Amino acid sequence: MKNFVIYLFLALLFLVIDNTLLHLLFPPFLIPDVILIMVFYLGFNNRSASGALTAFSLGYLTDVFSAGVVGTSSFTLVFVFAVTSLLAKLISLDNMLVKIGGTAFMSIVKGTLTYLILRFLNQGIPFYIIFPAAIFTGIASPFVFNLLKRVELKAKSMGYSNY
Repeated sequence: MKNFVIYLFLALLFLVIDNTLLHLLFPPFLIPDVILIMVFYLGFNNRSASGALTAFSLGYLTDVFSAGVVGTSSFTLVFVFAVTSLLAKLISLDNMLVKIGGTAFMSIVKGTLTYLILRFLNQGIPFYIIFPAAIFTGIASPFVFNLLKRVELKAKSMGYSNY
């Protein structure tokens, strides 16, 4: 449960930086989806109901910060978590190519699902922005994985249990 709080704190920090500083410096399609990277990491390292709850909570936070349709990110991130949890039984996250390619692929899946949901609700978003965002999400993923691993190791050394 304490890791849940750590993930929520990190997500809040990333969302504040994303929605303020990064949107001033870069166009939206060049900003990596750090919350997706966190959920992808969770799918490999915590395949349980608490991991799914964390993915849902991160998605809900993303929905609140984006001021869009509430539930869109929650649904897509839980879907990404479920698919990643299934893939984690087949492959290991130790390879850099898996980290980059997996997060880029899941970013495309999340973007496509979001596009389909918003088109169903008659809200037009451009489809082409999914691919540059996926590339930059894949490039940023090893750095975010390293940060998450360090935070989890620090939390364990301070006596926090894993969920």
